[in-house]
Amino acid sequence: MCDKQAEEAVNGRKTQEAVNGRQEETVDVKQLEEVNEAPQKTYRSLITESHVKQALKAQQGSSAQLLSWTVTDFTNKGDNYACVVTSVDVRYHKEGKDRKTSFVVKCNPCRALSIFNEFTTMAFQKEAGYYLELMPLFNAQLSRVGREPIRAPHCFFAHLTEQEEVIFLGDLRPEGFKMFDRMKGMDKAHAVLVLKELGKLHAASILYQKETSVVLEDKYTHIQKDFQSVSGGDEFKKILTSQTENAAEMAERISGYEKVADWLKDFAPSSMDVLLEQLKKSPPFDVLCHGDCWNNNILFRYDETGVPVDVRLLDFQINRKASLATDLNYFMYTSFNGPERKDNLETFLNVYYESLREVLEAGGTKAEFTSQELQEEYHKKNLFGLIMAMMVVPIVVSQAAEIMDLDNITDGDFVENHRERMLKQLDSNPLLRPRFLSVFDDMLEYGIIS
Repeated sequence: MCDKQAEEAVNGRKTQEAVNGRQEETVDVKQLEEVNEAPQKTYRSLITESHVKQALKAQQGSSAQLLSWTVTDFTNKGDNYACVVTSVDVRYHKEGKDRKTSFVVKCNPCRALSIFNEFTTMAFQKEAGYYLELMPLFNAQLSRVGREPIRAPHCFFAHLTEQEEVIFLGDLRPEGFKMFDRMKGMDKAHAVLVLKELGKLHAASILYQKETSVVLEDKYTHIQKDFQSVSGGDEFKKILTSQTENAAEMAERISGYEKVADWLKDFAPSSMDVLLEQLKKSPPFDVLCHGDCWNNNILFRYDETGVPVDVRLLDFQINRKASLATDLNYFMYTSFNGPERKDNLETFLNVYYESLREVLEAGGTKAEFTSQELQEEYHKKNLFGLIMAMMVVPIVVSQAAEIMDLDNITDGDFVENHRERMLKQLDSNPLLRPRFLSVFDDMLEYGIIS
């Protein structure tokens, strides 16, 4: 950490308190202490007073005067992986009154696990680029056709120096937004909200490109970056192969799934190549995809009876230009129990299609494919859904004790540790087997596994 950051990080009196089970760090701007040595870099030390001031100015205007700020952790183990998500509570003075506000802050995790450092840097560049460059363009298109902006938090500040990345976002918790329990599997009421918003988001990217003739990935080059283009890509390939082999081992243990086990064993060595093939452009279905649309990257607001009434999409760190069906398969095969997905699939795809079609027609253009053609494209990308299920579902259903401690693991241990935990999970976690088997059943029915 540079001297300026060290100074800002200790600028004022810092106290550690346990408040309602939360870890808090309070910085009083007016109180100073000497710095004997620069502290070790942690995700908390990346958040500086300068960052807070810039975020506050963007949110409240230049007349807001910072009084103090408090770093408050609020997420649970297993909620986030590529970054650390925390919050900053702010006291400030404006128009003669002391006031309060808060931000959700995404930070570089500052882990010893260096193999994914380049991926982490890429993820922050992509997410900041989406919030600060792309989303305003898409929202302008939506406004032009009389539609509401994309339902996502506002980004107030991003610092993208490598290994020091932080992004300040609006805090949606005071508005009542919260995460759906990833263990339960999403239901129809939640899914409809997500799919309507996903359709609008995809349609906005289509409208922008038609209106401007801009090739998004050429102008905004961070879109082109993906897991295979960074140094950790080789490790990702090893993990993907290992996850496929683990899934084969699970299938092998269950009577009636021997064919699935044999197919997965044959598929494992080529799984990365197939993944990249599934992500290739597929006109006329290409859109700017969210890229990581699963339970933990979505927030909901509920009415007094517990019915979900509003949604916010989060975490655009893997946004990419690809077939819209990759987003749909990712969502369907990471966030649902089998019966909910299977019984409602036609409804889900129709909800998505109508949302996309309605926005496009409001913009004076028509969808270049029918609802039936969308369903066909969805099934062409089912292999992508299978691969993502094998990668993500073990995380989705993980209990706290099953989650790998990424803060205390080295590069050499990562892949083997990941494999061992997955195999233990097959026996110990009652949620994993039915989730996996429902995916296998779909792939058998659709002829993907044959």
